[in-house]
Amino acid sequence: MKSLKKLLVIVDPDNDSDFVIERAILLAFNSRAQVLLFMNKANVLPQDSGVQPGLASRFFRTQKQLFLEHYQSRLAALQTRFEVQGIDTDTYFTSDKNSAAVILRKIREFKPDMTLKSVQNQSALSRILITNTDWKLVKNCPSPLLLVKARAWAEDGAIMAAVDPLHSKAQQNQLDHLLLDTTAGLAASLQLNTRVFHCYFPDLSSMFPKVMDAEDYVREVRDTHWTRVRALIADYDLSDDQVSMTRGDLIKTLLQTIRKDRVNILVLGALSRNVVESAIVGSTAEKILYDTPCDVLIMKQDR
Repeated sequence: MKSLKKLLVIVDPDNDSDFVIERAILLAFNSRAQVLLFMNKANVLPQDSGVQPGLASRFFRTQKQLFLEHYQSRLAALQTRFEVQGIDTDTYFTSDKNSAAVILRKIREFKPDMTLKSVQNQSALSRILITNTDWKLVKNCPSPLLLVKARAWAEDGAIMAAVDPLHSKAQQNQLDHLLLDTTAGLAASLQLNTRVFHCYFPDLSSMFPKVMDAEDYVREVRDTHWTRVRALIADYDLSDDQVSMTRGDLIKTLLQTIRKDRVNILVLGALSRNVVESAIVGSTAEKILYDTPCDVLIMKQDR
């Protein structure tokens, strides 16, 4: 990923303690990036065409003006928080009913190097609420998308790239290098640790009934994966100690690694896939977004 020069921050209009603001200030301050604070809040008041002239019409016009002033004042207060840090900041407010469409339109117009959006805890069980708008952004956002969880970062934490160096697609190999470039660059800028995660699952079904050979087979698979991982990280001045290579269930081992390594941002890649792959990978992506306690940065290979 190129250096961060422009950030688009999607501000939650209903959350006064939005962690995305803290992340954006930190990223913008360290990279000296320009920031656009974007807020969309659908106005449920009737349009002028649906209101009879007279007192009711004047009342609704007043209410609409108060509605606009309230959210613009919130954006102005947030803008001041950025500007006192020396961050060049603009604001944009809209009241479109199709939130995803208006956000994507603004992203394509502004062309940010990263888009930031918070996702909220849904309950006391800390399940994350991923809205329909979030999923549309995951699928269609042309810029790297940082989904921010409502938690503070660990000061001695890490940024971790999840890579798949044995994937058969050349596009995946290019994407893995993009993930490592991004992870190393962000970690250096924010003075955090750089980590790499890879999970493998040896297929033992072909081994039976030769049970005695299973241990050698698993060791061979592990060595193959390590060889490919080492080749992938060779250009990034990373050591084996900075790699967490796990075997078994992806989600379970990923969550364990995130907690052990105090990961602040998990950097994932998204490839365009056919219908079958989307059905399989989609459920895994959903679990990662719902269950990971850290922020998730979704990257796409430049087309």
